[in-house]
Amino acid sequence: MNRSKRLAVSTVFFLSAAQTQLAVANPAAGSAYFTDAQSSHVEDATSRGIGTVNMIACIMSAMKPDQLVNQGNYIALVDESKCDTDGRSSTGNSAGGAQGASYMTAVVNSTRATNNDPMLVKTWIEQEEEGEAMTIFVRTSATAAPTLSNPYGVFRLDFCGKPDAGGGCMMNGYLDAQAGSLSFYEQEGNGSTKALTLTSVGTSTGSGKLSMTENHGGTPQTQEFAFAYDQNLFLRGDQCFSRDASDPATQFSVWRYGLYDAVTGARVTRNSGFPIEYSSGGVTYRGYMGYWGLSVQPNAPAIANGATVNRVEYNGNSTPTSTAYTLIKSDGKLTKYTRRSTTLDQLDKIKINVFVGQNAASFFAGATPNSQYELYWDNAAGDFKVAGQVNCGGNGCQTQTLSPEPSASVNYFGAQGGLQGWSQSMGGEVYVRLGGLSAPVTSSAVVVNYRVQDLVYPADMPATLYCVNNCPTAATLAGYFANGSSAPSPFTAATYNNFAPAPPGNVVTYTAGTSGAVLQDNTAADVTFTDRAALEQRPQYQNGIRTGRLFTTLSSAECSQGSGTYCDYKVNEADVYYQWETGANNWNQFAAVKDGSDNVVAFDAPLQVNYTVPAGAQYGQYAGKSIVLQYGGFGDLWGIPGQCVSRLTNQPIGCETDDARYVPEFVIPMSDTTGVVTSGGSSYLVKWLDREIRFALKSQATCASLSAPTNVTLPTAGGLQDTSNPASSAYIGVKPTVTSAPRVIHGDVKY
Repeated sequence: MNRSKRLAVSTVFFLSAAQTQLAVANPAAGSAYFTDAQSSHVEDATSRGIGTVNMIACIMSAMKPDQLVNQGNYIALVDESKCDTDGRSSTGNSAGGAQGASYMTAVVNSTRATNNDPMLVKTWIEQEEEGEAMTIFVRTSATAAPTLSNPYGVFRLDFCGKPDAGGGCMMNGYLDAQAGSLSFYEQEGNGSTKALTLTSVGTSTGSGKLSMTENHGGTPQTQEFAFAYDQNLFLRGDQCFSRDASDPATQFSVWRYGLYDAVTGARVTRNSGFPIEYSSGGVTYRGYMGYWGLSVQPNAPAIANGATVNRVEYNGNSTPTSTAYTLIKSDGKLTKYTRRSTTLDQLDKIKINVFVGQNAASFFAGATPNSQYELYWDNAAGDFKVAGQVNCGGNGCQTQTLSPEPSASVNYFGAQGGLQGWSQSMGGEVYVRLGGLSAPVTSSAVVVNYRVQDLVYPADMPATLYCVNNCPTAATLAGYFANGSSAPSPFTAATYNNFAPAPPGNVVTYTAGTSGAVLQDNTAADVTFTDRAALEQRPQYQNGIRTGRLFTTLSSAECSQGSGTYCDYKVNEADVYYQWETGANNWNQFAAVKDGSDNVVAFDAPLQVNYTVPAGAQYGQYAGKSIVLQYGGFGDLWGIPGQCVSRLTNQPIGCETDDARYVPEFVIPMSDTTGVVTSGGSSYLVKWLDREIRFALKSQATCASLSAPTNVTLPTAGGLQDTSNPASSAYIGVKPTVTSAPRVIHGDVKY
């Protein structure tokens, strides 16, 4: 059958902004640094509705059905995290925070009878929704590709997310693009709905309406936006925005960066993992083994320690090969922290999170005891400024901005031996050596320690470790998470939030288990807990439980020589310390594989790089500062500090404000001078790959030429089709069984 004319299913977001000129770098023009694609999208208050449309287009595009027409059923792995723009803007989960791949497994069948017939794509996507495995049945029929006069193309996409355990559609919707118009409707089982209508005249003029009803705790809340745009302006309700990307007030955030060799322009790769397959009950399941652990498809049975998994390797256009490995698995993992140093003056304006205990009154007037605060060193003022208070709950943590910013004296931390905190811009933990010092201090002479972290493999696990602060045992974990428990924490009572000198009897000793991959307490019980439901009942621990910092020798924890007591802060003098964590998520657990020679396959830790932020107003308080970033592999560079902006105005606001969303605070430019990071003696070029644009807010009068539509007809539930129901004309059939290796991994056709 002739496949010379293929139709790609795509959605071009109608608010596209003008692109800026890229800088010139040293590598050859044909290198990956110049040829790797970049994409931009507009983020707006309407994006929570339109973003679903874009996410659907991203997922379908990543399966490459247009490149495998009439090739039969095949497996595609799609990294959902790369398509979910709303999820990645959650606090801490952005370019400022690490996130591992989150692969969905899909069976895809793409056909086209003749060049005059539509391309028909049937897709069965495995996913998990609120802990329940389901299959999303998707039917797409594409008749015409997008053009300048019809930016949406002509296609119809219907989907139904059906629980594998049975029942109706948990989510049901459709996307219908015709000449100059696009309609989208979706409803969920909890009563939430989204309805969108777009009309356009070419790519520069159009209008539309969005209605969203979200069910929060049983109370439906509806938002509606009518909007219009032309080549230069965008009007949403009574708010006016410029569509000019070169407007000084236009803001950008980047969610994915690539790192490149500064000389050749080639991509910098990391041995971060590989796809795997394994069999259970005669069924083949797929996953990914990497530095962050083992990730498997939602409905897959658990894999036991010692099980056989098969690494899938691709060789050009040939059939992939499969190699057997033995799984090493533990319900927890150990991380090693190695000390690096700088000075306090280099932290000028760099934000640090600190915990303030019972003596909050001497921190600043009105400070809350046992609370977390965000502060920074102000070199000009010679003291610390407290920027906000961090409040955590079941929906995560938010920083409440303090204005005016109170001052916290050096004396407060000097009396405690130093400032112990955490800074995203410094790669994690920070310790400022202020013991015995009082204001004023010479900041260039004050030592600051920060840490580089590495995953510990079984062969490198210390035989014994010692803990004096926040030390769990198998018994305290089980007791705390038991139904009806009144225990204050999952740690031993003597070590819970203990920063005081500890007698020998309070020290908790851990040993390496016989497998070398698990930590055991003094009863030889594994210090692990993986009951997801129980963890979710304690929101502060739903992402896992971590010990305090662990000493390699007990003598190094002694408060002072001969004192016979042990202090947690002494770990700051150690070149190396460790932390153990456990939980229900793959990133809380250790997983690796051994080859046929019984050698463990070690994956590369994220590469720690230094970046000197350029001068300029767009870099805010970080202009001219040196920060630490982490590079986990192509597309995954994180550590850029963040801020919150309003969904409605695009202006910076406090993170505790309604409609706030967290974004990276600045963009690393593509430049051979200001877009360079270093690690040791090596330099690398940075290139943004996926960029968000937030339009500049203008006066309402600026949009006088535009008017939002008032008579838009929105799509309704009447247009829904059940793609999982044999009685429906949109039924795509039972999911086929495919035993071959994945042909596509997030847009990369492997064979």
